[in-house]
Amino acid sequence: MPGIQELSPQAMDDQLHRVADRLGRKYGDRAGGSEIQSAVFEEADRYRDARVKQYIPVLVQHAVQERLRHRRPAPFARVGL
Repeated sequence: MPGIQELSPQAMDDQLHRVADRLGRKYGDRAGGSEIQSAVFEEADRYRDARVKQYIPVLVQHAVQERLRHRRPAPFARVGL
């Protein structure tokens, strides 16, 4: 597709780590960092054969965020860490 710059594998990985970090800060009271990281990379794996990869981080963030949003905060969660 002319005009669309694709993400390199390293750039994709970096963006997915940033997504996991953002979701961890926002939903750390509902899931641990490693669980969020796993969820982000598992969701991204669903798109491994996509022809256009530019929007994958946004799609992944939305999907994982929706799952976490519906969870209740864990008892005695340490918010803000």
